[in-house]
Amino acid sequence: MVAKGTILVVDNESDQLEMMKGILERIGLQAWTTDSPQRALKMVREQAFNLVFIDLIMPDIDGTELCEQIKRIQPDTGIYAYSGHAHLYRPEQLQRAGFAGTINKPATMDEIKAAVSRSVQASPPP
Repeated sequence: MVAKGTILVVDNESDQLEMMKGILERIGLQAWTTDSPQRALKMVREQAFNLVFIDLIMPDIDGTELCEQIKRIQPDTGIYAYSGHAHLYRPEQLQRAGFAGTINKPATMDEIKAAVSRSVQASPPP
């Protein structure tokens, strides 16, 4: 069973946002989504999240840069790279940016549940 939590998904692909929101809500979590890294930063300033999933390849702000900026605002929030292009980044580069792990697209429900379980249990409640 996954603990209650508030999750943010940032991805420039609307189908990925809809899919992730559906999965997260099915497992009992409150899911927020945005296709804009700038909007994600605004959301993180206004609300605490247990976990954030970030696509690595997006227009305007690279996923690693967004991760670093979110960590400055909410240092205890778990952040996962959620991308079909994680192979373009060195693992130490992702870790240095602040990612807790990587989930490759397309993700299975079990992979998402595992990431959520680890992060929600490790994070203080919002």
